[in-house]
Amino acid sequence: MLIGLFPLNIVLFPGSSYPLRIFEPRYKILIQEAIDSDGVFGINLVADNKIAHVGCVAKVKNVLHRYSDGTMEIVVTGIERFRIEQYLPSDKPYLVADIETFDDETHAPPDFELLETTIRLYNQLAEVIYGEAEPLLEPSQWITGGAAFRIGQKAGLDLSLRQKMLEMLSEDERLTFLRQYLQELVPKVKEYETMQLLSRNDGYLRE
Repeated sequence: MLIGLFPLNIVLFPGSSYPLRIFEPRYKILIQEAIDSDGVFGINLVADNKIAHVGCVAKVKNVLHRYSDGTMEIVVTGIERFRIEQYLPSDKPYLVADIETFDDETHAPPDFELLETTIRLYNQLAEVIYGEAEPLLEPSQWITGGAAFRIGQKAGLDLSLRQKMLEMLSEDERLTFLRQYLQELVPKVKEYETMQLLSRNDGYLRE
């Protein structure tokens, strides 16, 4: 499958959405072509001047604003993951590659106990960080998969960890990774929140 590439300093997960401002001429062309053809393009993490070989096929979900110079504010959504097989010569101003899409090695439902524990930890984090602005997750809604990418989008992972997750080949592997990450992060966040509360209340925790 041939696809135009949009290397960015982000990691896009399947099923997630991301706002982008398109201002470089070559990517204005790429995005406009995708809009006109209702087509897709590839988003790959670029870091330290290197493009990750695993990326996410993306589609334009909404065009929020167009400026007179052709700059666009858009929202893209992730469709599925892919590996770059090879870069190909092209008369296009952007990179073109032959890619192979892929999915998990197994489509078995995730281990429910693992799913439940990971979601519980994430909900604890979400309550502290987002409050009522972020709805809590219910394990029963994710028994067929997808929770890991949903959590990974909101859990504060750095780019290298997001890329690592993107390349994992099972939901249980991603959930195990997130459980360990959250087990370390949640107590630190709660401790920080407690210290902030103490400082606001002159050293007293109110009942």
